[in-house]
Amino acid sequence: MSIKKKIMIIEDQALLNNMMQKVLSNDYDIVCTCTSAKEMMNLYKIYTPDLILTDVVTKDGANGIDYGKEVKEKYGKKVKILAITGIPDITFLDNAKKYNLDGLIYKDIDSESLLASINQILNGYILFPDNYIYSEENEKLKNLSTKEIKILKLLCEAIDREAIAKELNITSGTLKNYITNILNKMGFDSISKLTMFCVSNGYIVPNIKK
Repeated sequence: MSIKKKIMIIEDQALLNNMMQKVLSNDYDIVCTCTSAKEMMNLYKIYTPDLILTDVVTKDGANGIDYGKEVKEKYGKKVKILAITGIPDITFLDNAKKYNLDGLIYKDIDSESLLASINQILNGYILFPDNYIYSEENEKLKNLSTKEIKILKLLCEAIDREAIAKELNITSGTLKNYITNILNKMGFDSISKLTMFCVSNGYIVPNIKK
C-alpha cells in the first residue's frame, strides 16, 4: 500500500476549508489546516507536507503568495506550493510565478479539477492559468508599468500623495505625471473613480499584509 502524500491547507473561510479537506482526504493525508498564511513556515517545519494549498488573501490579510515565497526560498523543491484565489488581482499571477510557486488556480474550480491540479504539481509540473485576464478593463491594467501598478495600489490603499512620493523616492511633480499616464491608459478622468473601480472589481486588493 502506497503512502499518501501530505497536504497542508491554508484557508480562512471555514466552509471552503472543510470542503477542500473532504475532497482531498481520500487521496491525500491532510496533516494540518490553518486560517492564516503567517503560520505557513512554522507549520511546514512541524508537519513537512509535500504540498501546501494556500489561499492568497488569508486571515488578517496575510498574503499566501508572499509567505509561500519565504518557504520556497528556504526549502525549494522539497515542497510544492499551490495558491488558490477567487480574486482577479492583477499582481497575484505575476508574483506567484516570480516567487517560484508551483501553481495558481481559481476557487471556482470543480473537485475533479482540483485533484488533477494537485496531482500534476506533485508530479513536477507547474500550473498557471493561460488566460488570467478576462475583462477589457483588466486587460488595460496589463499595459501599466511595474511602478504605475505600485502607485495605483498605494492610491487604492488611500495613501496620500506626499507619502507615496516619499516611499518611491520621486518628486510630487513626477508622481503627478505617473498618475496622469495611469488615467490615460485606463480611460478614466479621475483617480477616485479609477481606484473605486479597481477595488470594487477585485483588480486591486488593498492592505494585504505580509
